[in-house]
Amino acid sequence: MVQIHGCLLLLALALHASHSQADIGAAAGNDGPSASLGTGNDDAPGHGVTLPVFQPYPVSGAAMWEQFTEGSRKRWMASRAKKQDGEEARYDGEWAIEEVSDLAGIEGDAALVVKNDARHHAISTTLEHTFDPASDGLVLQYEVKFQKSLECGGAYIKLLTAPFTGEFSDATPYTVMFGPDKCDGSKVHFIYRHRNPISGSNTEHHLNKPLHPPVDKLSHLYTLAIHTNNTFSISIDGNNAHTGSLLEDFDPPVNPPKEIDDSDDEKPADWEDEEKIPDPEAKKPDDWDEDAPLMVPDEDAVMPEDWLVDEPLMVPDPNVEKPSDWDDDEDGEWAAPVIPNPRCAEAAGCGPWERPLARNPNYKGKWYAPLIDNPRYKGEWKPRRIPNPDYFEDLELFKLSPIDAVGFELWTMQSGISFDNIYLGSNEGTAAQIAEDVWKPKHDSELAVGEALRPKPPPPSKPGVMDMARLFKLRFEEIGGNILSFYHAIVDKSILEAFREEKSGAFAAVMAVGGITWLVWNMAVISRFIAGLLFPGSPLPSAGGSASESARPSGASTGAKPNSTGSKASVMKRGGAKSG
Repeated sequence: MVQIHGCLLLLALALHASHSQADIGAAAGNDGPSASLGTGNDDAPGHGVTLPVFQPYPVSGAAMWEQFTEGSRKRWMASRAKKQDGEEARYDGEWAIEEVSDLAGIEGDAALVVKNDARHHAISTTLEHTFDPASDGLVLQYEVKFQKSLECGGAYIKLLTAPFTGEFSDATPYTVMFGPDKCDGSKVHFIYRHRNPISGSNTEHHLNKPLHPPVDKLSHLYTLAIHTNNTFSISIDGNNAHTGSLLEDFDPPVNPPKEIDDSDDEKPADWEDEEKIPDPEAKKPDDWDEDAPLMVPDEDAVMPEDWLVDEPLMVPDPNVEKPSDWDDDEDGEWAAPVIPNPRCAEAAGCGPWERPLARNPNYKGKWYAPLIDNPRYKGEWKPRRIPNPDYFEDLELFKLSPIDAVGFELWTMQSGISFDNIYLGSNEGTAAQIAEDVWKPKHDSELAVGEALRPKPPPPSKPGVMDMARLFKLRFEEIGGNILSFYHAIVDKSILEAFREEKSGAFAAVMAVGGITWLVWNMAVISRFIAGLLFPGSPLPSAGGSASESARPSGASTGAKPNSTGSKASVMKRGGAKSG
């Protein structure tokens, strides 16, 4: 048994060495290493990440391509519009063209940045030439970055309708408004304005299922494409997020219905639109009692034998005494606070007993006459339809109003919103190439900087002796328990049931222990045999005792003189063994 337990100990160490090593790290507070791209000096501009250096990206054929270089400061004009009273500025928020200060991805890359919290901001720039999307459609793309995240505010762009004159404000006509917005909820606006050919008025049409924008601190790319077949697509970070129709996916729809209800039409007085009516010939039965209650006392109920009728539910607290400084004349008559009667807790109840309520078998409720088909039913009345005097049909909605300028008119609670790389034109391929060559390297660089800024886990501490001893002890107990459960399953049920239920590895451990024991035993036998061949004169152990005891003279053990018979017999046996 000692040999088996020793083998079991060795087996446990071998089977669970890898598990113990993992658990030792956990016990010592080691969460393991985490991947990080930022391995350089945190004081460096890229926090250990080599940032790409800004280079102007040439784009041809665009109505607008803005990277906010030195010349941009002259082109962009902050609004000086006044409030309705004409004294204070309507837009008191400041703008700057500068490099971003938080999670920059390109060295030397400037952007248009909102500088104030909780302010109205407005800024615009005029296009060199009026852009008309009527012939080739429209593609609008720009980057947005929330350096301080975003709790409430807008970051959408407006394409201002030609002719653009005066100071830019919320009253300035626009052709398209597009981009992210967040306050009560978050969404990506897509609004276009359409001119009614009959009335001449302009109506805003909103995308009826707007997208949800990302609101982290990375630069995100928003792309809107309006095609000459009245379809549109919206992409975020180069991925197509929504495709739809200008005719079908906006509220209100552009084209009004051909017919409308006649507002002057009235339902005739004798028109009956109730399909069912109460049967006028039905009568309430004589035995119908409308006043019968729904619930009545249960006549079959019996008061429990241990119900204490004379015991109150609440009694004075016997553990509370009248305070020594209590003055009945000034404080009033003192009374101990009451507590639930402890005797009631041991009984079915206390106080007057009342029968519980049960449903009244005679209850029928209010009587109503049954419904029958209305013989005068004419169906649901609807007013007659007449031609819509305001009807028109515009099947070329992509021919939006010409555009003279681009602007941002925002209210935001957070500063630090930056805009960059604005493209306006008609070529989706150009926009896609800008996304690949300009936005993607910046975005990848920002991800690398963000990874470098992520807090690093503390270095793993080495496990102590007590940690190792505790974990090895737990492993031994686990193995021993599994083997014992396997043994009990064999004894209590059957060996087949034990094998069927075995999932803990106990059988494998038992078989391994048996195999190791058998191997050790055979190695001992083989070693004894080889030793006998190599050293034939060496005494070998016998079943009767050790080799030294066999070779010792019989008279040398205790000093007692053996009798002659016994002595001769022992000498003969030893002699026989030697001669043989």
